[in-house]
Amino acid sequence: MSDKLKTAYFFIKIKVGKIINLLVKTATAYVVAGFAVLQVASIVVDNISTQEIFGMSSESLMQMLLILIPSGLPIALLLAYVSKSKKLNTIPVDESDTPEFKSKNYKQKVGVVPFENLNDDSDGEFLVDGIVEDLITELSMIKEISVATRKTCFQLKGENYTAEGLMRDLGLDYLVSGSIRAVQNKLRISVELCDTAENDVIWSNKYDRVKADVFDIQDEIVTKIINSMVGEIELNSLKRAHRKSTENMTSYEFTLRGRALNQKFEKNANAEAIKMLDAAIEADKTNPLPYSWKACTIGQALTLGFLERTDDVMANFGEALSKANELNDNDWNANRILAEAHLTFHDYLKTKIYATKAYNANPNNPHVLSIYGNALLRTGEVEKGIKILEKMYELEPVVLADSNSDRQLAALFFAHYLNKDFDKCREIFKQISEPDLRTWLLFSDIILKEGSQVKSEAWFGAGLEKFRQVDWEIEIDRFHLNDPIAQKEFLNLSERLVAA
Repeated sequence: MSDKLKTAYFFIKIKVGKIINLLVKTATAYVVAGFAVLQVASIVVDNISTQEIFGMSSESLMQMLLILIPSGLPIALLLAYVSKSKKLNTIPVDESDTPEFKSKNYKQKVGVVPFENLNDDSDGEFLVDGIVEDLITELSMIKEISVATRKTCFQLKGENYTAEGLMRDLGLDYLVSGSIRAVQNKLRISVELCDTAENDVIWSNKYDRVKADVFDIQDEIVTKIINSMVGEIELNSLKRAHRKSTENMTSYEFTLRGRALNQKFEKNANAEAIKMLDAAIEADKTNPLPYSWKACTIGQALTLGFLERTDDVMANFGEALSKANELNDNDWNANRILAEAHLTFHDYLKTKIYATKAYNANPNNPHVLSIYGNALLRTGEVEKGIKILEKMYELEPVVLADSNSDRQLAALFFAHYLNKDFDKCREIFKQISEPDLRTWLLFSDIILKEGSQVKSEAWFGAGLEKFRQVDWEIEIDRFHLNDPIAQKEFLNLSERLVAA
């Protein structure tokens, strides 16, 4: 079975699982309601004359109810399915259409620097970093603010910094710092929020609790930070941060270990991350987070060449992804991965559906912004897509294990090319150290359309030497163009350039 068929199988499995869950919930609710009706009816018929009111004896009325209620179950299930089907095929509300998105009002920016590890053993570092990363993720889910990315924040680990320097270099308005000590099942967290402009601590607290309270502590910290930054806001904007994926601390700690290893982008660490996430799943099979991070880790391994695309690997990837979505269909990471997968299938409507769900859940994550921006480009909303990709670049110019900004700049170059803003493309091209295949081909197209020659250009010769032997049909298919004519034109262009 091909990779596309396997992935399609898991998407079908996800949808079937949702339908089954819907039907089970509907049937359960209907049965409970039916029993309630029968109980009320049995009381009523004992106190009224059903012959006078309904024209039938109480025995006949009860018999009729016993027939009608079960007969109505298929109708209730059908109505629930039709209603859910319409919802599944409707694109979620796009927050970029709201006045808040279109507003030019400045969003205050906060950074969470790694907390000091007060544990005696270095092994406790994963728990300290994991709690800090959770705070970054939860703050990222609040659309009223801007949040420095995990990569930006963790680059400050062990570095000397000042509030003034972070305000100047990273544009931070607020800084969150603190310390954590974990002893057996006890947890002590000290945290403070600093206004970088005034270099003043505007809120601080200490928490002495059991480890199982870590989620409640995180929720309180996030709430206090947000209220200190932007004042009291509606619960709808804060409820994303109020999550408790598991009651099992073993599962939580293994998830943190796996996620920390995932962030190293190394082959051995990647393999160890999968083991840790499997252990988290074994400790609590209802915890959605290790499933989504396992799918993310396998996806990383496939992208970076740590694993081959075998039947077993793809099955493992698909099972983890479908289970994560089944347990929490609003998980931003799972929806991001689903959007990426649908993009490879050129199913741009579903790409946008999943990418929008991911964006609505976590509008400050650069990986979410990347797929959401790309989804907008493929569905005709190019200018909105450019805004989203510009925000992505602003938050994290250098992604993953990259050493420069070429990947992010290439995404912006492509967006402006689709918008036919070739002057902007020229500006961006000058900033790219080593153009990838798509950027090289599209810039060649720009130069040729303007009537100039490319053969004498150094960048063109370097690219021609590098890309001459590639399978252009496959590579251009990876542009994921929502325009078969343009795809054919690029294929013809590549043939002319290579033959020249």
